[in-house]
Amino acid sequence: MNNFCHTCGHEIIVKSLYKPKTYCSSDCRDYMKFKNALEKVLIALRPTIEAKKIIRGDMFRLSNSVSNCTNTFEEK
Repeated sequence: MNNFCHTCGHEIIVKSLYKPKTYCSSDCRDYMKFKNALEKVLIALRPTIEAKKIIRGDMFRLSNSVSNCTNTFEEK
């Protein structure tokens, strides 16, 4: 039985009958942990219009840091 990582979508080969893995690596697990924490903080913030522009710029720069190539897994 196989399932897929909730973060990157790569296949996870399940080797036991216990609770299946949700993430393929600690990096994927950490991403979700920090993304959820950031979302809670962003909801609580009440920034000015200028601060919103800065935050949006930061989010755009972060989104551009996602690589278009794989470094660990091979694309199928």
